[in-house]
Amino acid sequence: MKGAEPLSFYKTKMIKNITIYVSIIFALLFSAEYDVGDTVDLDDQDQRFTVCNGEHFDNDLSLADLNGDLNGGHYFVTWIDVSATWCPPCEQMAESVTGVVEDEWADNPNVVPFTSLSDLNQPYSCAQWGNLGSGSNEPLIVHDPSYKFMGWFGCCGAAEGWPSTVFINQDMEVVYKGNYMNYMEVNYIIEQMLDDCGDDCISPPPMALFTYEIDALTVSFIDLSVSETSTIVDWQWDFGDGSTSQEQFPVHTYSTAGTFYVTLDVSDQYGADGLQYWEYITLEGESSCGSDAGDVTGDGTLNILDIVQVANYILGTSTPDYACAADMNADGNVNILDIVQIANAILDN
Repeated sequence: MKGAEPLSFYKTKMIKNITIYVSIIFALLFSAEYDVGDTVDLDDQDQRFTVCNGEHFDNDLSLADLNGDLNGGHYFVTWIDVSATWCPPCEQMAESVTGVVEDEWADNPNVVPFTSLSDLNQPYSCAQWGNLGSGSNEPLIVHDPSYKFMGWFGCCGAAEGWPSTVFINQDMEVVYKGNYMNYMEVNYIIEQMLDDCGDDCISPPPMALFTYEIDALTVSFIDLSVSETSTIVDWQWDFGDGSTSQEQFPVHTYSTAGTFYVTLDVSDQYGADGLQYWEYITLEGESSCGSDAGDVTGDGTLNILDIVQVANYILGTSTPDYACAADMNADGNVNILDIVQIANAILDN
């Protein structure tokens, strides 16, 4: 005689059945407005959704933001995971698929995977949902309390079930709709969309650039960075003396005269990193050391003699007259990095 099934079996089966019934109800309520081959209307593209998790797009996101004809020429292919926090299959997809896809395309600014999440706190909050996956990048999640994505795409694909996976190309055309998909299937369709997009989906990166004005030991930095198809939203300055800034137009006062290796890195609103720009900046203001950074001989110029004396100082064979100037990169230590920076400054001049 067959033994009775454990209680957990019936509980799991009940949850599965409830999910199916709810999916059917939503399928009846939200018939697809867009099928494969349809283009999303401009009015729907303009609908804005609050970003509740993720590093990019700041506060809100619309499909219009991803339309190159509307945003200045930055084209995207998009994968949308339409989910709800009460849906167990959606939870499984968040755990095993979404984070992997995010990591796969994290370095490609023309691919935007995101989750449209409904019914927050039933039982997951947005942040909790974002932590379900094993990926190393923060998944992009928008809150969809009015079930807009369900209405547009018919609650979840050809089989009318949860979760939905929707693929939209650079022309805002629905390319594919499905239900639960593994990450290999998702990545394959994204690759096909990128191939079809061609050069439109190869965006030039932002380019960092700056100039500066010197007043004694104070330097006013002027950002001149440019981006052809996006907006630069992040600036990372390294002033070469251990100090940094995230301002667009920082003003920095150095504690000593000398030559400093200054770098600027930028990124745009899509998370694309720009090409770094750098310059050696020489300050001739008064220094408590009595000599400029790197000029350990005190002769007023950086040359091979300074390199030799710093090397001997590191080895402990001799101490230069201006040992206080040996820490060229101002990191608090005298080592091979200071020799490299002195050499670069000599070559730059």
